[in-house]
Amino acid sequence: MKPAFYPVLLASLPTLSFCEIVVRGGGILLDKSLSKNEATSTKPEASKPDPAGDDLILFDNGDVMHGIFGGIQDGLLWERKDIDRPIKFSIPGIRQVVFKGSSGVVMEKETSFITLVSGDRIPGEIVSLDDKSLVVKSSIVGNVTIPREHIESLSPNPFDGELFYSGPYNSNGWMILDYRKTEKKDETETKEKAALEKKPKKEANEENNQEESSAWIHSGASFYSLDNRALVYPDANMPDIGRLKFKAEWKGRLNLTLALHSDFIRVLPPEKKEEPEDEAEEAVDAAKQEGAAEEKPEEKEEPEELNPAPLRKEKLVDLRKGNGFQNIAWIDPSKRTHADMFGTGYTMTLYSSYPNLSRNYFSETGVARTQRMASVRSNISLSEGGNAEIEIRYNRKESIMILFINGNYAAQWNDLGGFPGDGTGFGIVNNTSNARVRVSEVMITSWNGMTDSANSMVHPDRDLVLLGNGTDRFSGQVIGIKDGVALLKSAYMNAEIPIKDLSKIVLKESSSTDLDSDDLSDALNWEEEPITIVYKPFGKIKLNPVSAKNKLLRGSSPFLGKITVDLSSAAMLRFIEGSPDLSDWFDDL
Repeated sequence: MKPAFYPVLLASLPTLSFCEIVVRGGGILLDKSLSKNEATSTKPEASKPDPAGDDLILFDNGDVMHGIFGGIQDGLLWERKDIDRPIKFSIPGIRQVVFKGSSGVVMEKETSFITLVSGDRIPGEIVSLDDKSLVVKSSIVGNVTIPREHIESLSPNPFDGELFYSGPYNSNGWMILDYRKTEKKDETETKEKAALEKKPKKEANEENNQEESSAWIHSGASFYSLDNRALVYPDANMPDIGRLKFKAEWKGRLNLTLALHSDFIRVLPPEKKEEPEDEAEEAVDAAKQEGAAEEKPEEKEEPEELNPAPLRKEKLVDLRKGNGFQNIAWIDPSKRTHADMFGTGYTMTLYSSYPNLSRNYFSETGVARTQRMASVRSNISLSEGGNAEIEIRYNRKESIMILFINGNYAAQWNDLGGFPGDGTGFGIVNNTSNARVRVSEVMITSWNGMTDSANSMVHPDRDLVLLGNGTDRFSGQVIGIKDGVALLKSAYMNAEIPIKDLSKIVLKESSSTDLDSDDLSDALNWEEEPITIVYKPFGKIKLNPVSAKNKLLRGSSPFLGKITVDLSSAAMLRFIEGSPDLSDWFDDL
């Protein structure tokens, strides 16, 4: 059933037909490059930009439309290249807008991240800090002054030096490991395809779309699982010393496998050499002629030198077509070891009550091996239908891997044999067929070597400062920051440290605004539901919008006041806070 605004919209736009409005039940915004009901990106037409515009708007009732964000003025303005005037939509009826062509925030050497108690994350340069306020110079909000009590932390080196991946703002580079097709299956598919051609066009298209279904759906900035096929990112470029961090939400019992430092190369048995028939016949004739000739004294046959055929190697990346989101026939149903699926590397499986880590490799004869690693403390508690922030810190040189869940230390593994191989890829598998998993905010960064949990960096009565070397820290009071130098004071010492040498400053909780307090000022309450502007690679600002045009949005916030933000580097506008991109998580698919 079409919503009420359809007849009005279509009547006002003669060139816009029903086929240009994509309807999906349950509020589903699908990535066009690979979705439940769209063609895969391996087809040439799937990679072409939409003629109406690259941006996407998702309505609260689940409808999706391509176009160009035109601004906000008493509603949201939406433009299309095939019409001569903007369309105006009521903001309460919009779920989100996705900017497909965003280039992201330019990260300079002096770029820090400022995290507010409201959850806002602002990239920018720290100009100064005193006992009352922080002054920031940012490419997305300009020069802004923020009350100190609204600040949770400052990160002068937010990625501990380098960011290798942040997303998934799009699905480029991601792949789904599919089952290999046998010759018998190919013959069956050929017959089925011929039968489809004889069917009515509409019925045949529906069956083709179902056949091209995806195991994972990319929507907004998240991936959602549909079954237990693996989702992998071979080009993750995980550094030798680094961190992998992501958020997971699930419905049902958690059973998640992560492929870590995988090279996605597997060993295959050598091809058997078959002697041609004509050569075999010639050998028989030669033997007969030799038998008729004069007999010679018997000679003992010397054993032939064993020269086994070399093992073959197959690379997953050699099978892909382009960089788009795609299914690749890779999994052999008869060989389901983690080494056969992901190659040499590690796999970590997270259950609701404990994790385990396995070492995967191939023997010299090409046999896939999996060795379970012993851990130091490995008890966790993750309930059904929950969510968690998963963080894995590792050091290839020292052969250690540490798991943190929701900022708390969970387990550690020491591989005495050293990290296997030199893989840098990443993957994820939802092992439970009747469970649903959402993966978002994936980050791969360098690591300063700090083994403390994130929660240990919070104190009710003292500011905590972590230096860039990952081990030294300061506990006391941050008097201020001026001219790039932080002034620190404690009962035992005073210090002046350049902020470029600091990793993170966490301000004491007692001086920060408590959003859960019953005494919270009315001035800090939102007048109405705010929108959230999400930036790549990292940034988030909540605002009550006033107007927007020419990629600039004016709005107000109880924590930032009246500001103007730049949308040119934004990834999306989220109009309904806390609502997932797929409202029913496929219950109606």
